[in-house]
Amino acid sequence: MRTTREMGHRTGFKPQAPATQPMRAALCLVAVTILLTPLSGCSGSSPSWERVGPSEFEEAMASNGDGFLLDVRTPSEWEEDGYLEGATLIPHSELRDREGELPEDKEAPVLLYCRSGNRSQQAAATLQDLGFTDIIELEPGITGWKDAGKVVSYD
Repeated sequence: MRTTREMGHRTGFKPQAPATQPMRAALCLVAVTILLTPLSGCSGSSPSWERVGPSEFEEAMASNGDGFLLDVRTPSEWEEDGYLEGATLIPHSELRDREGELPEDKEAPVLLYCRSGNRSQQAAATLQDLGFTDIIELEPGITGWKDAGKVVSYD
């Protein structure tokens, strides 16, 4: 009499390899994660970081009167190039150290700019790391703002 193993071998049936059980477990975990991901947004706001041009930034400033206008340039750039009225100057390299000067409400809009749009990207990433969820960044910086004929202030 033949064993079940011998019969399976001849009929083309192969027993399930032990390595497939971890694969099944991994697939189940992926499936559960995919199903639960939409629910994760229910507990709070999802982060938003929008890069906009001068006109859109101006509209955002007007429609977010309670927003926090943040200039992340250096003090010398603030003096040389001017600034947007109502802005708070915190150089991007000091954001983490000066977190106490940022809004307590992490869901409040933060309107962000630098000189040309490079440092403000780094600052936006830092703000997200700090928990801020509504960031609007002036993509071309204050240089693009001025090139568009928008008003800046000087001391």
